[in-house]
Amino acid sequence: MPIHNNITDAELQVMRILWREGRALTLAELRDELTRCQNWNKSTVQTLVLRLRDKGIIEPLDKYGPAEYAPLVSEDEYLLAEERAVLKKFGSAQKLAIAMVRNGHLTDADIDELREYFKSGGEGK
Repeated sequence: MPIHNNITDAELQVMRILWREGRALTLAELRDELTRCQNWNKSTVQTLVLRLRDKGIIEPLDKYGPAEYAPLVSEDEYLLAEERAVLKKFGSAQKLAIAMVRNGHLTDADIDELREYFKSGGEGK
């Protein structure tokens, strides 16, 4: 099953913390961060961590003391899976870009930046 189908929006909040920190974190560290920024309780965070573990998205590391959890999926892998899912829904990147322009999701500055990017052969950002 594709990665994007496996990670719920709530679980994504856990993953974002792991990706941002770039290291394994204990359940307590995850709970502290998510309690502060999401106002989630201990059992919610534990449930999300266990779900991610059971889905094979994160793994507990074998260490003495509290288990630390590390991602098995990188942020780039996740974003690529999301990109593929969106493109599959639209049929092509061109159709997606047209929809974004029509719906006002790309500003004139965005369009100019893309124009320059393509003129340069995709070099730069």
